[in-house]
Amino acid sequence: MRKRGEYGVTLLELVVVMAIIAVIGLCMAPAIGEWRDNFHIRQAARDIVSNLQFAKMRAISSRIEHRICFDSVNETYHLEKNDGAWTQEGDEFHVPRGVDIASVTYNPPRVKFDPDGTSSSGHIRLENEQGKTYKVVIYYTGRIRIVEE
Repeated sequence: MRKRGEYGVTLLELVVVMAIIAVIGLCMAPAIGEWRDNFHIRQAARDIVSNLQFAKMRAISSRIEHRICFDSVNETYHLEKNDGAWTQEGDEFHVPRGVDIASVTYNPPRVKFDPDGTSSSGHIRLENEQGKTYKVVIYYTGRIRIVEE
């Protein structure tokens, strides 16, 4: 038979464990915030690359020039096609809050893809509030890649 009080935890043991968990949580909170901010800028760079690849594929498959236009003031970008006149295709995309389109080397800020898959070369630089930067580089050959700065 079990004696009374042999199993279970005391209130003091429970308080000690909760205090340890609280201290660990306080130590990890800044790291989690930094991780989240870095995740947002990496995700924004991946989204831009994905949309640039989509524009390139649309240009090749439809045999019509396509381009992505960037608005660094409103932190947005959108796809356009050239069917005699440049018209917007689809919705505008927003970069996540806390991420800025710091610079676009194109003037005006547009990346154009030709029907043969080539493009105007340059880069789009993204920056977050902590100063972390990523650059989406577009080569004349149509290759697109992300560079961490």
